Amino acid sequence: MSKSCGTGDAGKEFWGNNMEQIQTYRILWQERKDGGARLLRIYGTSPQVFIPAKITGHPCVEIAPYCFAPKMQLPQGGYQEDIVSAEKGFEPYLQELCKNAVEEVILPDTVEEIGNCAFYDCRQLKQLHMGPAVHVVGSDAFMNTLSLQKILLRCPADEKSGIQKILSQISSSIEVCFQSGNRTEAVLLYPEYYESYDEIAPAHLFGRSITGEGFRARQCFQEGRVDFSGYDAVFLQACVEESENTLFKMALNRLQYPYGLADGQKERYQDYLKAHIARCASALVRQRDLEALRFLCKEKLLYGAALAACIRDAAEMEWTEGAADLLQLASTGKEEKKSRYDFDL
Repeated sequence: MSKSCGTGDAGKEFWGNNMEQIQTYRILWQERKDGGARLLRIYGTSPQVFIPAKITGHPCVEIAPYCFAPKMQLPQGGYQEDIVSAEKGFEPYLQELCKNAVEEVILPDTVEEIGNCAFYDCRQLKQLHMGPAVHVVGSDAFMNTLSLQKILLRCPADEKSGIQKILSQISSSIEVCFQSGNRTEAVLLYPEYYESYDEIAPAHLFGRSITGEGFRARQCFQEGRVDFSGYDAVFLQACVEESENTLFKMALNRLQYPYGLADGQKERYQDYLKAHIARCASALVRQRDLEALRFLCKEKLLYGAALAACIRDAAEMEWTEGAADLLQLASTGKEEKKSRYDFDL
């Protein structure tokens, strides 16, 4: 077993750009034939897990099968063990980071493969961060990740990535954020969908039935890149099948981050928000999403009676910051409206 301590060169090698997130980890890993590292298991103190960019000088290129699953499966060919500590000589109790002990996982840009059942039964996993290099995703890698709500993809919105391979294994509603540097370029919500198989008598064949536009939205890729026009085209049929909450999120995301958004589709999203603004804005107040509420006011989609209702809701739930900010936005809106009717004599 080798050991690295402190935040010097060894720490930089381990953490890459996550130096501010240094924790203490025990790592089980295996060297691959290509010289890369295969992460087998990790132990730590926090449900927020930062996977190293390098392990003892080897780039971490693979998350091994069952890495975060409840039951560990170590290879017969042997493995190595490393401990990296944030503080020299300080080694707290480290728990096995698997199943319900994992809530957020940050993969480095070096990762190219995610093995079979790698995140199997991680029922508390809510967020996954990853780079664009992932091109192999094993079977059932995300089975029973019932709480996974968001994937943050560190790459420009038009860059090729393996996100479609991950989405194909997740049928529940999930949001994908494309982050280029410190800037969010696009946010896409992929709705939930259901598959069922019906027997066709008398041949005893089974026909596949898919319910929900989430499946079609997941097909909107071209050579590993998001087909934004195809994704936006899904919205029209989604208005027939999907819930108001899902449609509101899809529309709001595309208007807030309009990467590749055509004018005609922009108007369609705006029309939907205008027609449902009262209930949807009320939901944002309950979520205390002040950024989204500010955006709706700025775009002249939230005003008048609907805005007044939001202010009342914020006050009733004792959300002081939200109520004050919305009052200011309402006041600003009235001043702008009044100025349109002021004429010089």
